Amino acid sequence: MTALYQVAVSCVSRFAAARKEDRFAVALNKDRIAAGKCPEHERLESEFAEARDRFRALSRLRQLTQAEEKVLLDRVAMAIARMKEHAGEHGCQR
Repeated sequence: MTALYQVAVSCVSRFAAARKEDRFAVALNKDRIAAGKCPEHERLESEFAEARDRFRALSRLRQLTQAEEKVLLDRVAMAIARMKEHAGEHGCQR
């Protein structure tokens, strides 16, 4: 019984330490974001804007085939997904 208790305590302790490190990393990142210095988020926003603008421009110029439209919309959707994933991991919202 004591061995199970020690295993449980060690697992909880490791989990608590990891959460503390995560909170510290998020706090540092929030300070960095407040200063407007998250280059990865800026890059992802730029990638999204480029994909969105390309889709808009091509769809205004001509009728897109279904395959072209799907590829362009997939690029936009993937850019959004990458931005959301990054924001979730690092807590940055620009």
